[in-house]
Amino acid sequence: MSRVIRFFKNLFQRWHLSLFEKVILVNTVMLLIEAVAGLWVTSHNLEVHHYLIDTSFIVLATLITLLTNIILLRVSFRPLFGLLSTMREVSTGATQARAQITATDSEIGALAQSFNNMLDRLEAVRREQTMLILQAQEDERRRLALELHDETGQNLTALLIHAEVLSQSIQMLPETTLPDDTRQHLETGLTQLAQLTQHTLENIRVLAQQLRPSVLDDLGLLAAFRWLVEDSRQHLHLTIDLSVEGMTEAKHLLPPAYETALFRIAQESLTNIARHAHTQHASIKLKRDQSQISLRIHDDGCGYAPKQQYTGSGQIGMRERATQLKGTLRIQSRPGQGTTVQVILPLPTDHLLK
Repeated sequence: MSRVIRFFKNLFQRWHLSLFEKVILVNTVMLLIEAVAGLWVTSHNLEVHHYLIDTSFIVLATLITLLTNIILLRVSFRPLFGLLSTMREVSTGATQARAQITATDSEIGALAQSFNNMLDRLEAVRREQTMLILQAQEDERRRLALELHDETGQNLTALLIHAEVLSQSIQMLPETTLPDDTRQHLETGLTQLAQLTQHTLENIRVLAQQLRPSVLDDLGLLAAFRWLVEDSRQHLHLTIDLSVEGMTEAKHLLPPAYETALFRIAQESLTNIARHAHTQHASIKLKRDQSQISLRIHDDGCGYAPKQQYTGSGQIGMRERATQLKGTLRIQSRPGQGTTVQVILPLPTDHLLK
């Protein structure tokens, strides 16, 4: 049976027939063979077993025709079954799957090619929209950080100065102007107001830095990573070992999109470690070679089983940032053995090391 299937498959691949032409051709050949066989039967002296021979011939011809059509349709529709399988994969979220294009049937091949082209266009549109969304997010982060630093920070600083001036003015008033308990109450209130204003000002400064650290724009990626390590130590209570290979202290060694993606992926990874890993130690390794740059974040925390992996919006955002730059992001974890996030980004042509 397999030899027959391979014979028909090779035959149709050489002829490049459509499914309709295959069915017509095979059935025509079968009718001609049956007609010749019927002519042979009638041309011999077989009247003794006439009814038995006629019945057997009709049944046998019908079975052979049915079997031949089944083989033909099975061979012809095999690419279509593969296309349906690819559609099911895409519907479950595997948008990278593509249908296999074969030369067995021109109509199914054209359908598979059209389906692949549609997926490619949709993927290109999705990537473009994702890039616009990520860029809009970074622009909005930068705007909010500047507004918090320039407007809100200045207003709180002015409030702090006015509270200090008012406190000094109350102290300079004659003792007979205000009763002692009133003076003490005002001074205590102004002191609390100054402390609260100072605390709020510090929180806004930290928030502005976390939204968009100015060091990333002013000094570049390495300085931003050192700031991230120090900020994580203070606010996330993480001890982080930073290792850098193949990179210098020069400002903006990479395009802004690469620096932003690497920084955001590292920032999100450290936040996940602080929330879920149940550990206070992690390591970051940033390495650049001739054609790519890699980022590795590892922790020695509790880890998780692959079947228990939870893909939240943070991991989706990290993966999208890597994909936009034609890179890859892999997350490996085992219970009790920690978690490793590995990012590899190919360098653009004008940034390749010679």
